[in-house]
Amino acid sequence: MNNNNEFPYRAYAMEYGTFLGIAWTSVFFLYTASFRTASGFYSTLAFMGFLSLAIIPFIFAWRVKQLQNKGEGLGVLRGCIFSLNLFMFACLFTGACEYAYFAFFDHGALLDCISNMLQAKEMQDIYREAGLNDAYNQMTDIVKQTQRLSAFEMTESLFNANIVVSFFFVLPVGALASLRKR
Repeated sequence: MNNNNEFPYRAYAMEYGTFLGIAWTSVFFLYTASFRTASGFYSTLAFMGFLSLAIIPFIFAWRVKQLQNKGEGLGVLRGCIFSLNLFMFACLFTGACEYAYFAFFDHGALLDCISNMLQAKEMQDIYREAGLNDAYNQMTDIVKQTQRLSAFEMTESLFNANIVVSFFFVLPVGALASLRKR
């Protein structure tokens, strides 16, 4: 049952999770654009996006804390549930966008760009001079094996990676959301 005095943390988790998913998707598209265009501009934006993605969940948790009545808090369990819901909605939104990209727009072009970049003479020379021939061979094998995956399998792999990263943030974000407002 839902009391009228109960804080609607699930609604905020859905709303903020969607915004976080939009941010993750934006960084994903910047990252793919940096490979396709070989532009330092997109690479710089993607790097700054990766850094901001670590901060955004804490901003949302702070916002939830500010929206609560004075002297109240979610409690640690509800704060962690809020955080878990936040990341689940973000993962689902990002997964749907990544699947649409791989299934309808990409058709293997991203992995072809990465493969061509690895097979460039300059890249081979850099790895050979650094004495990393084994690492270079492993990377080319991984790209070849990844090219065989379907759009769903690539999306599933990225979804699982997002879930694992999210679990590192669930407790700290939940703890911040559960603090009492003064």
